[in-house]
Amino acid sequence: MPTLGKLLVKGPDAGAFLDRLYPNRFSDLKVGRIRYGILTTDGGRIFDDGTIARLAEDEFYVTTTSTGADGVFQWFEWWNASWHMDVELANVTGAVAAVNVAGPNARKLMEKVCDVDVGNDAFSYLDAKHAHIAGAPALILRIGFVGELGYEIHFPSPHGEHVWDALFEA
Repeated sequence: MPTLGKLLVKGPDAGAFLDRLYPNRFSDLKVGRIRYGILTTDGGRIFDDGTIARLAEDEFYVTTTSTGADGVFQWFEWWNASWHMDVELANVTGAVAAVNVAGPNARKLMEKVCDVDVGNDAFSYLDAKHAHIAGAPALILRIGFVGELGYEIHFPSPHGEHVWDALFEA
């Protein structure tokens, strides 16, 4: 099973679409920033949570729980069909791998394999940046759920073994 669900929400109404789905606002999120979101049913019951990163004015990258991707995607599609908003949805869960690098030495490891500055001033908490990890294209999310410094690395699945080996070698 892939780690985390991964969805793309793109189009002129993408921010407004997410505002309708989540109890918090995403249309005012700045490009390159991340917010945590809890997804509820129309009855208000929590059924998934994850992060939403704004990649461009009209593009968001949504993570879900690992087992929740299909359900969340169906939920998004259902509401998009009902609301008729100018939004395109893609479930990229199987095409994108994810690895979490966390702990007191996470930055030192990332500095060895990443082509962007991962220092605290250049890469703040809740930043999202495109970069390369060991030469592979990646989206890096500076988030952490373990109480330590953390970077979530998302990259095309075919690079999985290469990225994994490079992280362990470093």
